Amino acid sequence: MNWMSLFAKNENISPEETREYIASKPAGSFQLLDVRQPGEYEQAHIPGAILIPLGELPDRLQELDPELETIVYCRSGVRSKAGCQILTKADFPRVLNMTGGITRWQGQHIGGTEELGLEYFITGDFSSALSMAYAMEMGLKQFYLLLSVKTDVPDHTELLEYMAKLEDGHMAKLNAQYQDIALNPADTSAVVAEGGIDVDDFLTRFGNQFKDIESILQVGMMFESQAYDMYTRLARKQTDEELKSFYLQMAAEERKHLQRLTRELEQRL
Repeated sequence: MNWMSLFAKNENISPEETREYIASKPAGSFQLLDVRQPGEYEQAHIPGAILIPLGELPDRLQELDPELETIVYCRSGVRSKAGCQILTKADFPRVLNMTGGITRWQGQHIGGTEELGLEYFITGDFSSALSMAYAMEMGLKQFYLLLSVKTDVPDHTELLEYMAKLEDGHMAKLNAQYQDIALNPADTSAVVAEGGIDVDDFLTRFGNQFKDIESILQVGMMFESQAYDMYTRLARKQTDEELKSFYLQMAAEERKHLQRLTRELEQRL
């Protein structure tokens, strides 16, 4: 697909083309703008999307980078078309409307407010973004390890243990990036899963939903999407270029994790 040519027309992009575009682009090299209301965004949104409701868009244009290629979406494609018109009139040169909106989106999507968006991982207050990210990575590691003991298929165990080791690598990178910040044990022990319960309770309560590797992979994809969403959000809010680059690197690695799980799932379906 010639993306440059598509953006030069400033017209439409299908949900499938949007998914291909996102997969082909590094985190931070484009903008995905959600112009729905906060409640709609909280129910489900595409990982990495920026929420600016259509009615607020003219007054919040400074939150977007006009130099980046921008894809706008809503529920069905009507509000996003209007959003594209607002951006084009404000001299955003490369803007596309995702036709059909999120109702036709077949890719990964997640829930949660823009301010948090991590209800599947963590809850409560954290002393720093580091502690929050570290708790999330620890939660993912626990998730994979605890599920690895629930399967008696060697290949499945090997895959889940491999995913857990990847989270070890992320925790090491977080520690290395913030050597001057001491992790707060109270923060890192606050790892929880859906509904505000800890991971052990989560598995006790919902373990019967993980009867096969396919369902485990799908939940893992949801978690990895949450992680990608968090790191892209942290990158957008950073003014320090070094930290912004670090968070974008972490987002890129989370996307690789998501792609690995996606391939594993497709091989089994």
